[in-house]
Amino acid sequence: MMTTAEMWEILREISYKPGWRFIFDTTGERPFIQVAVGVESDLTLDPTGRTDERTPWRSGKRYLSPHMCRQEIVGAVFGLIKDAEMHEIHEWFRYRGASIYNPHLDPDVLVGVARRAASFNVRENAMSMEEVAA
Repeated sequence: MMTTAEMWEILREISYKPGWRFIFDTTGERPFIQVAVGVESDLTLDPTGRTDERTPWRSGKRYLSPHMCRQEIVGAVFGLIKDAEMHEIHEWFRYRGASIYNPHLDPDVLVGVARRAASFNVRENAMSMEEVAA
């Protein structure tokens, strides 16, 4: 079984972009890791452009088990980074000036959009993928 000290030794060897660090918390029942992005990163800018202020943020948490091996711990951090980057991609991507993939959109509002047939944009041959001669 891996101790939290051994986990910390592994986590200390991981680095990513400037302004990105990893929090290792052992105060609860289970230790967890979390990405913390500081103001050095451009990802702390407001994606709406309403302000020039930078806001540090933290990712979701990944709980660790003493039964994990080194690769699982390194992989957990890599997964946190991917999830955090994808979250930011979804926030920053725009179509016609709107953040249509924003992870902060209210799911109850999206239900209304998804229930309207007019919201769907599909090709006639979408399921067959057969090309129609012009």
